[in-house]
Amino acid sequence: MGAQSAGLLMILSLTLLINSACSFSNFGVFPILKNTSPRHYSPLQTRLQTPSPSPLPLRSPGSILRRGISSSSSLSVETENGQDPEYPWSFTGRLWFRPSLVRVPSTDGANPPPTPPPSVSIVSLFGWTLGGTVALEYDDSPVGPYLEYVTMGALVTKRGALGQWGSRLYVSTREAADVCRDTWNVPAQLADIEFTAREGGVSSSLSVESAPDSIIEDGVQKIVVGGWENTKVLDRNGASKGNQLGGLPVLWTPSIKALWAPFVLFPSGDGNDNSLPLHRLRLSASALRLKFCGQNPSDALGIPIGVGLVIDDVLIEIARQDGDL
Repeated sequence: MGAQSAGLLMILSLTLLINSACSFSNFGVFPILKNTSPRHYSPLQTRLQTPSPSPLPLRSPGSILRRGISSSSSLSVETENGQDPEYPWSFTGRLWFRPSLVRVPSTDGANPPPTPPPSVSIVSLFGWTLGGTVALEYDDSPVGPYLEYVTMGALVTKRGALGQWGSRLYVSTREAADVCRDTWNVPAQLADIEFTAREGGVSSSLSVESAPDSIIEDGVQKIVVGGWENTKVLDRNGASKGNQLGGLPVLWTPSIKALWAPFVLFPSGDGNDNSLPLHRLRLSASALRLKFCGQNPSDALGIPIGVGLVIDDVLIEIARQDGDL
């Protein structure tokens, strides 16, 4: 594939979150022009009631701890919280994405790592592909605030579409795990997730201090991400929230935790056994920054690329199922 292909892998991983507008047909997705002028969002008309988080305990001098709300109460509210009828679910908060070079997952051995379904092909070079880490802090969601951590396992393709497949998705509350499974068929796992931030204006680099083991399916794993103050772009600049720009689309196949660029080149086959339920996402944000975030290689993280993408005051809107991939 050569150097040009390696560059394409990096560019695609960063642009999966921000792409040109698109529309759907029975034979694929074709680009169209849409108005991407600034949009203003009013506060949610109905606030979802969730248990209040406990006071943030100190992890060490000069740092604070951000912990998800781990309540076991059952869902008793309507989960559709979006403002646009075409996108009935919405999430707001901030995220950090850092790509990594990872080995292509193997099915050999007694405890093989997760792999994408056979209908999805991994894009690789000499046994390596592009994975990474996505860490998200949701201030508002269909089930209230929670933390999320996704291990991106490979760059993949299907029907000419390019995407990134998530090998594992972890959430900090049982409500979040339930809504992921029951609403979108996302195989989310409950985990003890902490995002830590330095106090007093002292900044540290974003890094994964404790990564999950993707081979482990049962039990609650510990996940720690440090340097979370770097995601508070608006707070540090004294800017206000709620003035998101963009409205840019990404395709999502939740059953395999994969995000796709919004172009499907080839029509589907005659059979539907390998089809994946497809949703449109619409992404907007108030601030986007590239951050240096180098980290030593490891089995859990692969070889991290030392530059990550931070998006603050992000708005993620999810449409109902719209076809299959």
